[in-house]
Amino acid sequence: MNGIFKRLLNVKGMVVESARIVDGPLRPEPVLEVYVRAGKAAPRCSRCGRKRRGYGRGGGVRRWRHRDFGCWRVGQVAMMPRVDCPGCGVVVASVLWAEPGSSRNSCAVCSDARSDGPGAN
Repeated sequence: MNGIFKRLLNVKGMVVESARIVDGPLRPEPVLEVYVRAGKAAPRCSRCGRKRRGYGRGGGVRRWRHRDFGCWRVGQVAMMPRVDCPGCGVVVASVLWAEPGSSRNSCAVCSDARSDGPGAN
């Protein structure tokens, strides 16, 4: 099942741990939440971009919006790893699927740019 979600998300450097549909009275529509984590690549500092030693997974939970799958709104959820960088200190590690400070993953941003450009159908 996780392989299906990984292929649908189409993001490299990510491991899909689980997925669930979240619905409730305060949500306007159900959301498919896919829980992911960074792959085996060496973690990098989110500030300077250099490979650094891992420090733990205490960076908190982050959520990103992904492209919708048909009628389903999709979100990625991850516990963020941290790194110990001599120059920057202990900071949240960068992940391949999102830019620092972004609420959308890089696939959703690229998708939006392509769909609004000249010649879009």
